[in-house]
Amino acid sequence: MENKVLRYWILALLALVISLVATAGDSARVRVGIAWQPNRAAYERVIMSIEAAGGEAVILPQLRPAGFDYDSTALCPQYTDEMGVLRQEYADIVKRDTYHGINADQLLAGVQAVVFLGGGDISSTLFAVPQPWHGIADDSPANATRDVSEYLTMAYCLDHDTPVLGLCRGMQMLGVVSGAPLIQDLGQFFDEMGKNYNFVHRMQRDAEGKRYYTPHDVMVTDSTSLLYGVCGSGVIRNVPSWHHQVVGDVTGTPLRVTGITMTEDVKIIEAIERTDKHFALGVQFHPEEAVRQHLKGVASASHFMPLDEAVKYFTALIEHAQEGRQFIHGKSYALSDTTVYNKTAEECYNFFAVLGRAEQGSLEGATAELSLLLNLFERRHPDAGAVSIQEVAKWATECGWFAHASRRWESVAAPEYVAVARNVLGGNRVLPPNIVEHDCREDLAFIETNGVRYSPYDNDKYVSGVTVCYQAPVHEHNGRKFGFRKPSHWVFYTFPAPKSDPFGSLCDENCGHENVTNAEDIIR
Repeated sequence: MENKVLRYWILALLALVISLVATAGDSARVRVGIAWQPNRAAYERVIMSIEAAGGEAVILPQLRPAGFDYDSTALCPQYTDEMGVLRQEYADIVKRDTYHGINADQLLAGVQAVVFLGGGDISSTLFAVPQPWHGIADDSPANATRDVSEYLTMAYCLDHDTPVLGLCRGMQMLGVVSGAPLIQDLGQFFDEMGKNYNFVHRMQRDAEGKRYYTPHDVMVTDSTSLLYGVCGSGVIRNVPSWHHQVVGDVTGTPLRVTGITMTEDVKIIEAIERTDKHFALGVQFHPEEAVRQHLKGVASASHFMPLDEAVKYFTALIEHAQEGRQFIHGKSYALSDTTVYNKTAEECYNFFAVLGRAEQGSLEGATAELSLLLNLFERRHPDAGAVSIQEVAKWATECGWFAHASRRWESVAAPEYVAVARNVLGGNRVLPPNIVEHDCREDLAFIETNGVRYSPYDNDKYVSGVTVCYQAPVHEHNGRKFGFRKPSHWVFYTFPAPKSDPFGSLCDENCGHENVTNAEDIIR
């Protein structure tokens, strides 16, 4: 009897341990949001893919612009035309205000990455340069209600550098929100060029009027891209494809093309990435369909990419979400045999830690500050070779870039900031090499977004890769002097933390923006 009781308690304790381990494992899993859409059945493939990659799938709520009227979950009829396209006047509001004025922070709280699914056409009124509807009744835009919610969700994710993966239509939404146009129908596009489309990107309808996925290969055009990091190859074989629209051009946007197909000698874009974000990848094909077919034992699964290759897209998304941000690895600086500054390496780490905290006031801000410092050092000293952290520290105290930098030697940094300094000086930066500018708001005259001027204090008017920050001439503000003797301008990149300075890159010589020279331009 005693043995039975003992065995019972041992089994009960073992069950409790297993339960606790499982619970801990679940709580540690990355929560991947799936952008809202009205067709709930379409979620299945992506849920399977996220779970196969070790993540937890979360269906996101619908986002609605402030002031728009809905009948249950659908936009009221006055917002769309007879073909279901979002009317231009309302599309302009969505593009202008995006998610501002609604509780997007609460609605999207708790997810660390977001997947945008395939589906119907996007209202062409939402394009940066609106186009008339393509006019093919067989391929009409599906749902303006979904267009609006996804546009707002994508804009929020990009502004907050939330890792995103766009699948087919999801890639197109990444393109549209980033300012790229779409080719609305590939058949028409090829007809206009006098070429045969051949239905490479989706099958023709069968005798019953049904369509199916078709396999084709994708060429990866950049070995430094996120896409190459996912697939590890110059060619992605047998991707499941089903689309008649595609991103047409990325000129003038923060996007780059990283995957293509060649059809009748015509380049069709198959993958895009945001160069100013840590993980914003769009693919025109459907790895989630390959996952579904393999896991469900569908006969046609053998026609498409293997299961392990398809899951990689979701694994990469989750890994980037786990990191919080993708480090931009740079040169490592450490103690060298010969130095030009009489400071120990430990003193230098402390110096940089104090400097980063004093300039930006948070761990995230300090990480960005020191990343920018090293970018700037290397820009000013392109032939420096192997130098020590002592040399970088000496330069920082003499270059005039950091206010009162020499006084930072007198303070002692908290351990977590010293860890930041070691991490960044060790080569783990969080800003691309071209990010070498930032200013406090008092040093800015105004910002300009899409040709409209705003106050530098209007955070919601900053758009990464679009907003130009104009420095102010020397002026007094609250009894202190700010501004520059020779003001210039630069392109906004990101806010590393909610209360940090705006960071950005130098403006190209031919970008078309005039320097600020008139103190009357300062707005407060």
